[in-house]
This record gives sequence, structure tokens and C-alpha cells, in this order.
Amino acid sequence: MSQMPVKFRILQAINQNKELSNQELLEILKKEYPLDRCVNGEGIDNCLLSLKTGGMIKLTQAVEDSNGKLKLYYKITDYGMNRMKYIY
Repeated sequence: MSQMPVKFRILQAINQNKELSNQELLEILKKEYPLDRCVNGEGIDNCLLSLKTGGMIKLTQAVEDSNGKLKLYYKITDYGMNRMKYIY
């Protein structure tokens, strides 16, 4: 089975879960892409920023977790939903 690009998988995961945080996405992707060098905190944040800039996802909330790290929650937009047909 071939894997889809990480950025497409991020969009798919957000779509499947209604809303996900950057930290939750990192945990999901670490399991699915254990050898991918892009799958780290900075890489995931860059992909999320790219998807947000492209209008595919939107930031819904930002909270600080118990460790003092910022948890950013994202939701797919209508535009992103319309583009999902190109991923599947």
C-alpha cells in the first residue's frame, strides 16, 4: 500500500475527526509515517500553515496545555471539503 503525501493526510485526518490539534496530528502521523523526516513539530506546523493559507483549514481555538505548549485546533473549511475529492 502506498502512502499519500503528509500534507494530504493531514487534511484527511482533520476531515475525519471534525477538529484536531497540531499535537494530536503529530501523534497520528508519527505512527503512520515513522521514517518521514517531515513528521516533527515544526514540519507539521509548516504543513498546517500552508493548508491554512490556502484556505483548506481554519484555526478554531488556541489553548495552552499543561506543559506550557500552545495547542492549535483546526477544522476543515467548505473549500477544503470540496477539494477532498482530489485526494481520494
